[in-house]
Amino acid sequence: MDFLNAIILLLNYIFIPALTYGSQLALGAIFVTLIYGILRFANFATGDMMSFGTMVTILFTWYFQSIGISLGVLPTALIAIPFAILFMIIYMLFIDKFVFKYYRVNKSPPVQLAMVSIGVMFVTQAVVRIIIGPSDQRFFDGEKFIIKAREFKEMTGLNEGLALKSTQVLTIFVTIVLVSLLFWFFK
Repeated sequence: MDFLNAIILLLNYIFIPALTYGSQLALGAIFVTLIYGILRFANFATGDMMSFGTMVTILFTWYFQSIGISLGVLPTALIAIPFAILFMIIYMLFIDKFVFKYYRVNKSPPVQLAMVSIGVMFVTQAVVRIIIGPSDQRFFDGEKFIIKAREFKEMTGLNEGLALKSTQVLTIFVTIVLVSLLFWFFK
């Protein structure tokens, strides 16, 4: 019984959060790899583009929640993501047209493009901080549990409970699907 409690404790506090966070990092790594593979320079702004996209998703989610749109147990952000993707496509095309295109047309060396991407990174960071603020934001959309620790304890009779959020499952599932599709595409 103590062994099972220890396993549940490890799952709840280490394995599931680490797998979720690792999945988020894997999605970011795919983004960075694709940008480098296609454009052939280290675009240091990719992480900040992800932050910008997250900010847009949060803003759309807050808007949908304010008008009463919800998906029940699933995060409302799932409705906001397509709008954020469209917004990000427009933003990235804008940055490409008015910043990177000049350097590509002039056949600038990759190191110069990398330096320009640092400037884009700082501008994108500033825009995010101006719009959403520099302080931590509490975002409760993904706090919906598939199973709560107390329910798990009651079901199993163990001393330790396992809590599983819908966002954790979605993040891991989406990462597995996208990594698999990308692997298949490149093979």
